[in-house]
Amino acid sequence: MTNPTNWPNPERPGVPMFPNISGRHVLENKRRRSLKLVLWDHEEEHYCTEVGYMTPGNMVAMDWEYYAPCLTATQIAELLAGERERCAVTCEDNSVIMASDNKSIEIAINEILRITAEEIRKLGAVS
Repeated sequence: MTNPTNWPNPERPGVPMFPNISGRHVLENKRRRSLKLVLWDHEEEHYCTEVGYMTPGNMVAMDWEYYAPCLTATQIAELLAGERERCAVTCEDNSVIMASDNKSIEIAINEILRITAEEIRKLGAVS
């Protein structure tokens, strides 16, 4: 699962987060101030509702807006693991960049960054 960097996409109104994965999402009707749980079918690129199928364009035309994904525990764990790994890699990359004439300071800084990267990786699942 990848995390989008620019969402919602103004060029694709109504398209859900993670459009390449079928799953449950919440839509909001601004006029009625109501929420609806629907299923996104990524192969057909439409929402499945109790009254039929709705494309993102149809949804927007009917005053519904995309509200949020309903992520499973596994999907949340994958997102968190990916974020921890990005933090750890940043720590490791910073340890390579830091250079100093004083080798003892450089070694200490690198060791702190290495330990920090290890601790981030050990965070594990949310309890």
